Amino acid sequence: MVNIPKFKINFEYEKKKKEKPIKIPKAHTLNLGRVRSIVLLILIGLFIYFSYVLILANATAHKNKALQQTVATLNQRINQENAGTTSYNPLVDQYMTQFLKIYYSPASDDSDGRTKQLSQYLASNLTLPSTDKNTDLKLVSSTINGIFTVDTVKTAQYSLTVEANKKQSHLTVDIPYQQENEKLTVTGLPYVANQINSISHVGQARLTNTGKTLNSEQTTTKVAKFTKQFAQKYVSSSTKDMAFLMTDPVGLDGAVDLVSLDDSSMKVSGTSKNPIVTATMTVKVHDSDITQVQTIRLYLKQQASTYFVTKFIQA
Repeated sequence: MVNIPKFKINFEYEKKKKEKPIKIPKAHTLNLGRVRSIVLLILIGLFIYFSYVLILANATAHKNKALQQTVATLNQRINQENAGTTSYNPLVDQYMTQFLKIYYSPASDDSDGRTKQLSQYLASNLTLPSTDKNTDLKLVSSTINGIFTVDTVKTAQYSLTVEANKKQSHLTVDIPYQQENEKLTVTGLPYVANQINSISHVGQARLTNTGKTLNSEQTTTKVAKFTKQFAQKYVSSSTKDMAFLMTDPVGLDGAVDLVSLDDSSMKVSGTSKNPIVTATMTVKVHDSDITQVQTIRLYLKQQASTYFVTKFIQA
């Protein structure tokens, strides 16, 4: 009997899973041209920024230098104006008059009382010398000559009449002092000095410099007409009424009468819109024969067909 091989048939079907394709990430490549452009823009931006900062720093330094020069100039002017300028201060005069009365009128029997009184006027570290033994003194009169500056120290000068042993003498003394608001202190004992001579040429006339003359005849004519009207209004109107014509109004309210305004002395400078006029006018005190010549300067601003006074100076 023939053996037939047996075949085993498996009818089960195994479904193969579909394999997903593997995604390969794209390689990132650099665009060298774009990178160069970006770097170049950054460098240009930094250059512009630092250039701007440098310009600002230079401008600030220039302004600071100019400011320092201005401050130095102003300080110099202040020192020049303070040096040797006489003035009057009622508070200082009253204080010094009392001080001089005590200083030059000692009582022979009360030296301690005089010292105590003077200590209220003298600086705390300033004492009377031991040689100050003049007891037979009497201050007859004292007249202030002026207040000025000596080596940056405020100084009051007085003309005195002092009696000693029934004989009067005249002398001029300077008194150094210091002031803080209304408080004063004598910082040095009175010393004999030369009397102030205030006669000198230390400055120029206040209203001489007018600038370049304005050549516009039309403007000059209008300015001259306005100036005459203003002068008449100024002497006759009140300060309140002058507010319509001036920034800082002032009016004499009829205290004087306008006699004339000299056309030949009138000078116009500045510009057509902002002219400056200097003129001389003669006024007479109201109800009297007293006349006076005075110079005025008007800083004008054009308004429609007329002018407005922004600044008014007299001399």
